[in-house]
Amino acid sequence: MEIIPGHFFLDKVSKIIKDEIRANGCVPFEFNTIGVDDGIAMGHDGMLFSLPSRELIANSIETVMNAHKLDAMIAIPNCDKIVPGMIMGALRVNVPTVFVSGGAMQKGYTKDGIPIDLATAFEAVGKFEAGEMSEEELKDIECNACPDGGSCSGMFTANSM
Repeated sequence: MEIIPGHFFLDKVSKIIKDEIRANGCVPFEFNTIGVDDGIAMGHDGMLFSLPSRELIANSIETVMNAHKLDAMIAIPNCDKIVPGMIMGALRVNVPTVFVSGGAMQKGYTKDGIPIDLATAFEAVGKFEAGEMSEEELKDIECNACPDGGSCSGMFTANSM
């Protein structure tokens, strides 16, 4: 899913896994599910969809796995509601399941070399709204806090599980 920073590169992980499954004489099938990025959905009515998305994720996994009578599952989640949604789906279908994380996002740096992350960006928005930070400083943080793919660099659901 390209819109989610924690997921846009997971197709490369999936390819490696599928190649290994084929190399061992089995047949892999890939299917995706929906996802809501909490950071992108935050601050507007889109955040109302984040928590309920876990149920949709679990339902989609249960539907595909049971409808096609698949033998096992390798889940590759990397974001806060997607991890528990996939766990819920795996529990519902009760087949051997392996979870592979795409890993955490690296920290970023401001133009002055100060280490920053997603939590810094959240705090910066508050500081800007309170008049404690300039628009230029906020933009520097927003543009550099999340420099690559991976789960958000904080102890949120995806990293604490």
